[in-house]
Amino acid sequence: MEPQATKEGDNEVKNQPTTCKKELKKEVAQKKKRKEKRRLKRVILMRLWRLMMRNILKYARNTCKRNQRYWLWRLFGVRFGCSQSIFSDQVVRSFDPDRVSLVLDKNQEIDITQLDIHLVYGLPMAGELIEEPYQEIDETWKEFLRRWRGLFGMTSGSPLNSNVIAEIERLKYEPVSKDFLLHFIICAVNCCIRSTANPSLNYKFLYSCMDTTKIKHLNWCEYAYRSLISSTIEWQDGSAFFTGPLPFLMICYFDRLQRSKIENPRQFPLISIWKKELIKERMKIENKRGFGKGLVIDRMQKIQVQQNEQQFPEDSSKSTKEIMVSSNFK
Repeated sequence: MEPQATKEGDNEVKNQPTTCKKELKKEVAQKKKRKEKRRLKRVILMRLWRLMMRNILKYARNTCKRNQRYWLWRLFGVRFGCSQSIFSDQVVRSFDPDRVSLVLDKNQEIDITQLDIHLVYGLPMAGELIEEPYQEIDETWKEFLRRWRGLFGMTSGSPLNSNVIAEIERLKYEPVSKDFLLHFIICAVNCCIRSTANPSLNYKFLYSCMDTTKIKHLNWCEYAYRSLISSTIEWQDGSAFFTGPLPFLMICYFDRLQRSKIENPRQFPLISIWKKELIKERMKIENKRGFGKGLVIDRMQKIQVQQNEQQFPEDSSKSTKEIMVSSNFK
C-alpha cells in the first residue's frame, strides 16, 4: 500500500503546476474582461456626453442670433461636424498640465495662456474671478439656488440638460430675461468650458452670476484656463472622459500649427472662422500625415480700435472694431 500512496503523492505534485497555470489563465482572462468593461463604459459615457452637447448646441444656436449683444453668442457659432474621437483623444493627450502647453512632434510646443483663450473664444480676459463654493452656506446663494432649482421642480443638485433645453425653448420667443441668460450661460459653459463626468450639469460657477449684469465683467478666460488644467489632471487620473474646453484645444491646435505651409484665415474670435468645412479640410491633412507634425507659428496679434469708451457695449450698433494682424514666423 505504501508504494501506492507515494505514487498518488507524486501525481499530486505533478498536478500542482497544471492547476496553477489554469488559475493564472483564469485570472488573466478576468483582468482582460474587467479592462474591456471599463473601456466600453468609457466609450458609452463619451457617446452620451457628445449626444448631450449636440442637443444643447442644436437648441442654443437657434437663440444666439437674437442676442448678439452678449459675448456668449460667439461660443455657439462653431460647428465641428462629425465628432473626431481619435483626434480629440490625441489633442487631450498632448496637453501637459504642468507645462501648460501642447507637446508636439520634434520637441515643438504650443504654449497656452489666458490670451489664447481670449483669441479663440473672444471671452473677457479681465475682471472679477469666478468663484465656485463647495458648500451652500451663504444665505443669498442658498436662496438663489432654491429659486433656480424650483424652476425645474428640484430641491437639490442640478437639472439634466434636457430640462434646461426645455426652458430655453419656452423662453426663446420672449424678451430676454434673467432666467433665459442663466440657462443660456449654463449651456455655453458646459459646452465649451467645463462640464461634468455625469448627466447633471456644472452649475456652481453661477455663484458669480447671481447678478446677471456682472456676467460680462467676469474673468472668463481665467476660469477656462483653470478648468483646462484641472480637467486634464482629472482625465489623466482616470476620469471617464475629458470635461474641459475641448473646442478651445482643437481650434488653438489648428490655428497655431501650420501644415503644408498652408496659411489659414485668422479673425477674432477664431471660433468664428473654424467652421465645419474648414475643420473638414484640416482633418484630411491630420488623418493623412499624422498628429502634431508641422510648424508652430506665433499667436495672432489683435489691434483693438475702440469706437466708444465701453469695452462691452449694450448697443450692438456701437460694437468694437477688430482688426487682425497675423504675425507668423518660420
